[in-house]
Amino acid sequence: MITRNDLIEYAGPQRKVFRVLWVDDAGAAAYIFNVLPKTAEAQLARVSMLEADLAAGRARRLADDPWPAPAQPLRRPAKHLQIRDRAWQVINDLVAQEPAIYEPRRRGQLVQACMERHDVSHPTVYRYLRRYWQRGLSADALLPDYANSGARGKIRAVSEGVQRGRPRKAGAPPGVNADASMRRIFRVAATRLPDSAAPFARRAVFDQMLADFFCQRTIETETMRVQPGARDAALPTYGQFSYWLEQDYLMARPQPQPPLPAGMDPGRPGRPGAAFRLEAVQADLRLVSRADRSQALGRPVIYTATDVFSGMVTGIYVGMDRPNWRHALLALANCAADKQRYCLRFGRDIGAALWPAQHLPGLVFADATLAAGVDIEHDNLLNQFHTRCLVAPPHEGHAPGLQAELARRIPLLEGAARDDGDGDTLRCARMDGVLDLEQFTRLVIDSVLHYNHSNPQGGATPQQLWVWGTVQRGAALRQFAEDLVRCCLLPVTDAMVTAQGIRVQGSHYECARALDEQWFERAARHGQWPVKVAYDPASLDMVYLLDPRAPMHFHACHLADGSSAHRRLSSMELSLLRAAQQRTYADPVHSVAFEKMVAALAR
Repeated sequence: MITRNDLIEYAGPQRKVFRVLWVDDAGAAAYIFNVLPKTAEAQLARVSMLEADLAAGRARRLADDPWPAPAQPLRRPAKHLQIRDRAWQVINDLVAQEPAIYEPRRRGQLVQACMERHDVSHPTVYRYLRRYWQRGLSADALLPDYANSGARGKIRAVSEGVQRGRPRKAGAPPGVNADASMRRIFRVAATRLPDSAAPFARRAVFDQMLADFFCQRTIETETMRVQPGARDAALPTYGQFSYWLEQDYLMARPQPQPPLPAGMDPGRPGRPGAAFRLEAVQADLRLVSRADRSQALGRPVIYTATDVFSGMVTGIYVGMDRPNWRHALLALANCAADKQRYCLRFGRDIGAALWPAQHLPGLVFADATLAAGVDIEHDNLLNQFHTRCLVAPPHEGHAPGLQAELARRIPLLEGAARDDGDGDTLRCARMDGVLDLEQFTRLVIDSVLHYNHSNPQGGATPQQLWVWGTVQRGAALRQFAEDLVRCCLLPVTDAMVTAQGIRVQGSHYECARALDEQWFERAARHGQWPVKVAYDPASLDMVYLLDPRAPMHFHACHLADGSSAHRRLSSMELSLLRAAQQRTYADPVHSVAFEKMVAALAR
């Protein structure tokens, strides 16, 4: 039996769902309304035909109404009720005149009279009627659809001079639009803190972000000194900061994922570890020295080693010089490192399964820009670890996914003038002169971890392909002692054995061999002598003394107590620190004060 408010569905390519609006007393005729389109009209139908369609299976009756009135809390806002009551007042008399309101000619006359009586427009009346018929023939069907406002899932474009969002209250400072560059700053502020810091306090991070990024800074061209200025007048709100952190999914750390099922083949040739690719990209921001945060260093270069089969990043390095082959080899050395211990150095406490790469490949492809001027085919890497090095074939640069993930947090020089799609050119002036090398490396680690465990297009992630390939196809992975790989690939420099220790770039070091053989006492009595050491330009906490009697043997040298102030500094930071000290002591005022201090101590 067909009754009022029944829903009858006709499946097929052009699906239709009719709501029964009215049935005559004889049960012969009915008016129905298609609830799916926005501009439907009431239609006259024979009840017998509707029942025949139901009996034959051409249509079915829906038990649950998928188009009820908008769900609202028990205590609805007064404004919503006012809107509903106003709309119901307009059409209350119309819907009561059945079946005249469903007949096109009579409906036109009734609507015209309603317009004059309530001073509303023709589209408004029909909008109210259709919503009433679509959503269950109740007054609550006229409640506003504010839940659908805001273009859910879409980011509003930024227009010049137009402030998005709710207007500020009287007396509040002017707001700013959270464009792509602003959201990048939000991400950087949230992810640059180490895991060892206090539990995440979003308000404290927000306040620190305003102090660090939203002030007028300049960097002098000649001295590279960072000159702070006044805080910006227009600042983002805490609501914007909190909203975009949740939108960008920054609070969740990647978790290890299960490998692909045993019977699934991704269709890729090769196997993990057969070949890695070395690439470099320069960031479009300038870091500051950890020894003196008012001293700018320059633009860092991100080196990555990526497995050709799976696309997983297997090693990284951040250098402060122009892109070069020696620093690229340090990214390859990182491929053999224990990633859990490496990430812990930079304040990221991860599980071993989160980044399992700890191997060297059989073949290395290097970008032509890195290999320029270097005979990489005859590099020592070939002889020491049986790894061939070749210039890479033409390539578009980093894997698109990795490039995009790095750019979400770090402005890249090669894409700095790129438009990101919502009308905002990616700029990085606010990020100049804020981050140091350790904080920046932490951002690179976060980007790589997120890339290894995600796939925006769906399907397997790079990490899943890596794990699957090692199990299903047999690994081409080769593992060597981490310290051995690191020492062999580090650049070598001259050092001097002195009475204070082994001097390397102004710092003094000690090692077990030097202490056992009394090198420093001999240097005090008979004079200094040169030695060779391998070192990491990004961290001079430890250097490695080369043993000429055993080419593959190295002695780890640690900073002496007298050079403890140089701990955790890079080669460039130490150079700038020494230059600043020389300028200070060359100042006549400082020299006089220093001489007086020495005289006082002598007395």
